[in-house]
Order: sequence, then structure tokens, then C-alpha cells
Amino acid sequence: MIRINLLAERKQKDKKQKKEAAVVMVEKRKAPAFLTILLAGIIGTCLVVGLAYFLLQMNIDSLKTEYQENNARIADMKKKIDEVKKYEALNKAIDAKSNLIKTLKKSQSVPARLLDDVSKLLPGDTWLTSFSYSSPTAVIEGVAFTNNDVVAFIENLKKAADYAEVYLEESKQGTIDKVEVYTFKLNFKTRT
Repeated sequence: MIRINLLAERKQKDKKQKKEAAVVMVEKRKAPAFLTILLAGIIGTCLVVGLAYFLLQMNIDSLKTEYQENNARIADMKKKIDEVKKYEALNKAIDAKSNLIKTLKKSQSVPARLLDDVSKLLPGDTWLTSFSYSSPTAVIEGVAFTNNDVVAFIENLKKAADYAEVYLEESKQGTIDKVEVYTFKLNFKTRT
């Protein structure tokens, strides 16, 4: 009798099938591992992108706040610049008025000073009947007892440092209250 052990073959077949099943399971496990790594990479990328978005959004918010603060500062500075411009315009107006007042005072005092200086240059027997001043020209009319007094007065004016271009327009002999006199008219320019 021959005995055939079919069980051993079956065991070998079962072992083979188990090995093949194990390989298939490993292969099945490899596919989910790849998917797991892929899924982990996608999730990690999403987290990084989300974090970057969050940080950029915070940065945008801080920049918007800074922009609004800067606009407020600019508006405040514009107001201050406008005020400074108003003060500068006011200062210029005050300076212009001050210069006008100085000019008027100077112009006002020039004829008085000029008349005082001219009166000091008059010889003893000479007096003035008319005096007019229009910067820089002065016109004088006067009376003297002699023609020499008129000439002396003209020479005194020519020697004075403040006067130039002394010109005798006319000199006439005449009478006033039965006294013979010389009437004269002259003009000159002032250097001040």
C-alpha cells in the first residue's frame, strides 16, 4: 500500500498562499503608506500656507493701521504748514508796513532836517520866502540885501557834503517897502 501524504502538499500550498497573501498585504500596505505620506505632505503644505496667510494678513492689518496713522499725521502737518504760511504772510505784511512807516518817518524828517541845515548856511542878511522838497530835489526862494549874500549862500550850499548840483535859476533886483533887495530862486539835489 502506498501511502500518499496529501497533507504535506496542502501545507506547502497553504504556506505558499500565506506567503503570497503576505506579499500582497505588504504591497497593500505600501500603497496606503505612499498615500499616507502624500496626505501628510498635503496637510503640511496646507498648514504652512495657512500660517503664511495668517502672518501676511497680520502684516497687512498692521500696515493698514500704520497707513491710517500716517495719513492722520500728514493731515495734521498740512494744518500746521497752513498756519505757518499764514504767520509768514502776516509777518511779511507787518514787515512791509514797518518799512513803510520807516520810510514815511524818514521822508517826514528829511524836509525838516533839510530846512534846518539850509537855515544854518544862510548868510546874516538873507532869508527864505519859499521852500519845497520833492525827493531828491529842493527848490528855495528867498530875499537878500546884496547880491554878494546870494552868492555866499550858493557857495555855502556847494561846500556842504549833503547837497549837489546847486543851480541858481534867477536873481532879480527889486524893492520891498522902499528897500532895495535881491530876490532869488535856486534848486539843488540832496544826497541822502
